[in-house]
Amino acid sequence: MEQIHPRAIEQRDGSYGIKLKSTTGLVTPEYLEEIAKIARKYNVRQLKILTGQRFFLIGIRPEDVNRIIEELTRDMGFNVEPSLHYVQACVGNTTCKYGTLDSLSLGKKIEDLVYFEKVPAKLKIGVSGCTLNCGEAFVRDIGVFSGGKGWVLVIGGNSGRKPRIGDIVADELSDEQVLDIIKKFLKLYKEKGDYRIEGRYGMSERVARFVERLGIDAIKNEILA
Repeated sequence: MEQIHPRAIEQRDGSYGIKLKSTTGLVTPEYLEEIAKIARKYNVRQLKILTGQRFFLIGIRPEDVNRIIEELTRDMGFNVEPSLHYVQACVGNTTCKYGTLDSLSLGKKIEDLVYFEKVPAKLKIGVSGCTLNCGEAFVRDIGVFSGGKGWVLVIGGNSGRKPRIGDIVADELSDEQVLDIIKKFLKLYKEKGDYRIEGRYGMSERVARFVERLGIDAIKNEILA
């Protein structure tokens, strides 16, 4: 049998799963129709919406994996580590009565900036349009939320096996300032992050551990200069 595409994830029963990109959780009827068409055609056992606002096709037979990936359109792209996994965003002020800034627009800009960056470990980013923080900024590698007078940028959160509340590095920011600081931080992370494999999951240094090792003050001095 031909080699299974590296972006397919082997499951407990020997079947495979494929994660599909969903920019800030927004989808179109055409997107949903294409997923449904593929799921029916290949008898995909389960469709799951993941916490990061992505679709997960579960229970794919090994012989169908490469065929499915070939049929997926370009805008259904998906990343694997070490790179951006997702930008999670609330609806912001486009519809929510509590939203004060446009989290969907900023989330899209961040994804466009970060999507093809290769970093030491996977990145999870959350964007919220108000202080209710539905995008979970404080437990994401990079988080952004509206503080009322502009964006608040948080770095170093984690909700995994060793949870960490992220540090606020700047506030009252414009969209452009948020993007500029994130760009500077990713440059620092790529240059000084620990790429050595650690742990049973074979993952290099996540942002939370990077912040703990360097110290948030040292990081702020580098990226806010």
